[in-house]
Amino acid sequence: MTRRLFLFETRRLARHPLVWGATVLVLALQTFLSRDQQPDLTMDPVNATGLATCLAAAVLIVASLATSRDGRHGMPESLAGLPGRAEHRTRALLLATPLVAGLAAAVAVGGYLAIRLLSGPAGGRLDVCEPLTAVAAAVLAATLGVAVGRWARWLIAGPLVVAVLGFLIYTNPMNGQARWLLPVMQDHRPDWPDRPSAAHLAYVLAAAVVFAGIALLRHRPRPAPAVAVVVALAVAVPAGAAAASTRPPARLPTNVTLEAAHVDSRVRDRYFGPDAYRCARRQGLTYCAFPGYEPWIPLWEQAVQPVVAALPAALRARTPEVRQMSSAWNFTGNDGMIRPPMSWGHPDQRRMLAEDVAFWATGLYDSAARHFTPSRRVAPCDVRGQARTVVALWLVGQVSPPEARRQLHVDRDLGRLSGLDWGPAEIGYARRLLASPGAREKVRAGWDTLVRPTTTIDQALSLLGLEREFDAPMGATPCR
Repeated sequence: MTRRLFLFETRRLARHPLVWGATVLVLALQTFLSRDQQPDLTMDPVNATGLATCLAAAVLIVASLATSRDGRHGMPESLAGLPGRAEHRTRALLLATPLVAGLAAAVAVGGYLAIRLLSGPAGGRLDVCEPLTAVAAAVLAATLGVAVGRWARWLIAGPLVVAVLGFLIYTNPMNGQARWLLPVMQDHRPDWPDRPSAAHLAYVLAAAVVFAGIALLRHRPRPAPAVAVVVALAVAVPAGAAAASTRPPARLPTNVTLEAAHVDSRVRDRYFGPDAYRCARRQGLTYCAFPGYEPWIPLWEQAVQPVVAALPAALRARTPEVRQMSSAWNFTGNDGMIRPPMSWGHPDQRRMLAEDVAFWATGLYDSAARHFTPSRRVAPCDVRGQARTVVALWLVGQVSPPEARRQLHVDRDLGRLSGLDWGPAEIGYARRLLASPGAREKVRAGWDTLVRPTTTIDQALSLLGLEREFDAPMGATPCR
C-alpha cells in the first residue's frame, strides 16, 4: 500500500507547477544576479544555496497541503472505507516529497553551477558540502512540511511557517551564534576562512530525520520513529553546536601591523602564511593570486598590460607585482600598489586595476599618501590643473574611458580616507590625447616633465601636441 501511494504522490509532485516553477525561478534569478561577475567557486555555491530557500519554501507549502488534504472537506469519511491508513499516506509523502524536493534543488543548484563554469575561468575553491546543503535544505523543507501538515491541518499553517523561517533567514547575519541553526547561512565573503559546511550539512540532514519522525509519531507512538528522532537529535545537537561555535572573523582595524593585530589563526595562515600566494611571471610582470584564483591572472593581465605597455621602458622594468589583496585583511605593512580584488568581472574592477598602475606610475599614489593624515576624517587630494593627472587618465584610457568617474578614493583597500579629485578639463584633455596620433611617443619623450607635481596642464600642452581648449586651474588643496 505504501509503495503504491508513494508512486502516486511522486507522480503528482513531479508534475506540480509550484515546485518546478520555483526551480526555474531560482535558476534564472541567480544566473541574472551573477551575470557581471566572474565565476567564483567559493561564493557561487553559497549564493545559490541562499536563493534556493525560495524553492524550499515552495516545497514546504506543497508538502503541508498534500499531507493535510486527507483531513479537509469530508475526506476522513471518504477515506475511512479504504484499506490504506493515514499512517501509510504519511510514509508515502515522507518518501515522495524529499525525493522530488531534492531532485528539484539539485537541478536548480547544479544547473546554476554548470552555467557559471561555462561562462568563464572560475576562481576560488569548491566546497562540495555547500551545494549539498541546498539539496539537504529542500529535503528538510519537505519533511517539515509533512510534519506541519499532520500536526496542524490549517491551510495557513504551511505559509505561516514559511513566513517565520523566511524572516529568520533574511535577518540571519544578526542572529548571533544561532545563525547556523537555520537551514542556510548566506553571510559569507570570499576572503573569509572556510565555513563549517560539513557540520552544518550533518545538522540539516539530521533535522530532516527529526521532523520525519515527528510526522509519523502523530498517528501513534511506535518504537521505530521514536528511536529515529532520538538518534537524529543525538546527531543534530552536537553538529549544530559545532557549526554554531564557528564565528566568521571580524573585520580588522586598519593602520596596524600584522604583528600588532590579534589575527584569527585561520586568517593568518591563509592570507599571510608562506603558502598564501601562487605566483606566475607573464610578459615581464609577476602576478600573485590566492590559491584557487590563479585562473583569473590572465584577466588581470588584460587590465594591467595595456597601461604598462604605454609607460617608458625604464619605468616598465620597475612595475610592482600584481598581488591579489583582500579588503578585510590588509595592514599597513602590505604596501603593494597593484591590487586585484577578491571578486572580478565588473568593468569598474578593470578600471580600478588600471588606475592602480596609472597612479603608481605618475606618482599620484605617493602624493595622496603624503596628503593623508589620520586626524582627518575626509581628506580629498586635489589634482586638478596638473599635467600628470591628464597623463594618468590617458593611461587609464588604454583600458577604460577616462570620463567614467570624476573622483577616486585611492587607498580604498586599506580603508584610508585620502583621495584624488579631478575635473572636466583633465578628462577633456585626456580624451584629446587618446585621439591624438603619436601620443605614446610624446608622453614617453616628456615623461619626467609631465609627471612633476609642479607642471601645469597649460605648460604641458606643447609637449603633448594639444591645443588649449579648457580652463584648467590648479586645485585648492593640490597634491605635491
